[in-house]
Amino acid sequence: MDRKRTNGGVATASAESTPRLLQQDEVPDEASLWTMTLQELVRVAELQDTNAILSDTLEKLPEGRPSRSLTAIQEATEKALEEREAIQRTLEGINLLLAMRDADSNNDDSPESKRKKRKIEAEGLVSNSKKMRRYSSAESGGIIPVGQQVAARTPKDKNKLEEWILARVLSYSADKNKYVVEDDEADDYGKKMTYTLSARSVIMIMDDQDSVPEFPAGHTVLALYPSTTCFYKAIVVQPPSKNKDYSTPLYRIKFDDDEGNERTAPPRMVLDYPKLK
Repeated sequence: MDRKRTNGGVATASAESTPRLLQQDEVPDEASLWTMTLQELVRVAELQDTNAILSDTLEKLPEGRPSRSLTAIQEATEKALEEREAIQRTLEGINLLLAMRDADSNNDDSPESKRKKRKIEAEGLVSNSKKMRRYSSAESGGIIPVGQQVAARTPKDKNKLEEWILARVLSYSADKNKYVVEDDEADDYGKKMTYTLSARSVIMIMDDQDSVPEFPAGHTVLALYPSTTCFYKAIVVQPPSKNKDYSTPLYRIKFDDDEGNERTAPPRMVLDYPKLK
């Protein structure tokens, strides 16, 4: 398999209802709060996909049709405000959950508390906490900071296939919900290519290794191929916590179309595989 530079969303679901912002003195039980927060995460993903489509539509509108342009801009603005409010509710829920957990671990060892914790873990809600912290680690509003390393899905054209590359954020346009990113690898002339991409084509790479969620064996991931700046689809063979062959944490993974060879990759460069359309 040629690893020089080749290869290439988030599935959305309609939230049945959009939970409202909590009132100042209103604190639901932990299980209900988890459910509300997860609903908001689904809503955020749904709105991001909608906003990306609206952004593409705005760019394709013909000139000389001001009424259509105004309508599209108004709709895009409304959806952007909805997304901001959904993110605010998500972060509010996460902060409350963290506060509850801190309080429980510090001073509540009662049988009732233990039963609640077991119930939440049985429902599979705790497993989502690292992913939510990962999402909220971006700057306020969920925007990836300028200078941050990312995995970026470059568009395909007649001369090149779509691929995921290692890049850095140069800027973000809130109006279009798009990033300008710069390829980490220079071309043969020393020039680094830049791309303007929708938010769903850019995945943040965490700086803090402790904030990176660990994926279990058998999980499908997007991982940096050794000695390249390209990401490819792979399957986890062994997560870092189970891999004792190295002094530093490393995944053991198998890339697609790589003749079944096992490779290693650092946790920062192993991302949940995006289910983009």
